[in-house]
Amino acid sequence: MQQGTQNVIATAIGERLTQIRGAKSQGAFAKELGVHKNSLGHYERGNRVPDAETLLKLVEMGFDANWLLTGKGQPRADHAPAELSQDIEKLKRLDEEFALILGYNLQVAAGHGAIAGEEAPTRELAFRKKWLRFRGFNENDLALVFVKGDSMKPTISDNETVMVDTSERKLRDGHIYVIRNGDHLLVKRIQTLWKDGVQLLSDNKEYPPQEISSSDLEALEVIGKVVWVGKDL
Repeated sequence: MQQGTQNVIATAIGERLTQIRGAKSQGAFAKELGVHKNSLGHYERGNRVPDAETLLKLVEMGFDANWLLTGKGQPRADHAPAELSQDIEKLKRLDEEFALILGYNLQVAAGHGAIAGEEAPTRELAFRKKWLRFRGFNENDLALVFVKGDSMKPTISDNETVMVDTSERKLRDGHIYVIRNGDHLLVKRIQTLWKDGVQLLSDNKEYPPQEISSSDLEALEVIGKVVWVGKDL
């Protein structure tokens, strides 16, 4: 799903949630849904799509699943118990099949470094749990960030989204990592040196390697290994 399309969908669902809440406070409605008030705020502002458990709760409260997701039909479900049960089972299957990976509005620099902004999730992308298991990933260790710059072309282009496995923090030859140096986040390929330092390599050969001595490695924080790149063709 393209990011722009997802944002439109999330915004529309957020508007319908606000409509459902009506005059209730966010705190009271969040308690009914079994979510944190801040999560409800993100949903209503369109920053995130509600998870399947929240959608299930709304369906159980009598709201139509199709209207919640698409805006088509009527807010209140006029289903027989069997049809309502089918809607709930469909949402449960979606929850079982897909994992929502949190995305952060951070620009990770493929170049000279980008300042790390507010590290709070602003979006979610759905990935099949079967694919995540096949790759050996734990969904709770994964995060999505934007890459800014062209130093990692053709592997990663400007403004592409990458998935980072935050459990992979040991630097290994040939792999690409997101690294924090102070307030700067970089994405680079790693080459270890015989004298215990490392080189930060750019796939774009117009950018020279950056050598980091073993004594300076302590100042770097390895955020995780890049394991997926989302590309537009």
